[in-house]
Amino acid sequence: MKSSYICNCKHYDFYNKNFLYWENRIVTSDEKSIIKYIEKQNYKKKLKILHIGVGNSYAYEKLNVNHIITGITLSKGEIKKSKSYNDENYIVYYCDKMSMNFREIFSKFKFDIIIDNNLKSYSCCQKSFEYMFENFVKVLNNNGIIISNKNGMNWVKKLKPKISFNFKNFFHHKMREIDGNVENIFSMEEASKISNKFSLKLILENDVVIFSK
Repeated sequence: MKSSYICNCKHYDFYNKNFLYWENRIVTSDEKSIIKYIEKQNYKKKLKILHIGVGNSYAYEKLNVNHIITGITLSKGEIKKSKSYNDENYIVYYCDKMSMNFREIFSKFKFDIIIDNNLKSYSCCQKSFEYMFENFVKVLNNNGIIISNKNGMNWVKKLKPKISFNFKNFFHHKMREIDGNVENIFSMEEASKISNKFSLKLILENDVVIFSK
């Protein structure tokens, strides 16, 4: 399904090719800190967790015993990796979090936790970012949280298609990171403003940033 957007920014189409990205790369320290925070809470019930950008499925590996994990990504390589676990409860959708498709896919879903290591880093514009955040809040259960990382809020990137080569995959399609718009650095001041806009409580714990509904 081709992505559609509320803005007129340029967006690359990653849908028609099997783009590789993070499925075989090492998990970032940002994601590790988020997972450690969730594990420390010792939740007494099985939570529904939405992981934005599943990468190498590290979050699934660490949390699936106690919780139900759903994910999204623009990489069909990451989707293929997710299917290798043969877990019918672990579903990863092809979806750009900034797109209108997010609202369509998750119109009947509710989650207790949304994990997004870098909420604004890949944004095309402020309009789409706030649209994305509004959609996140809509799919949160009462007392649910959006959880991110302060380090991930302080860098910006864009993804563009690239044809690459190695002896394992030969010529293949890959998602390449390039420098993004510095206006997408997500300051704590902006985090506070957007928390107020959507009636959320902003919580900081070390390098973990939490928006609580």
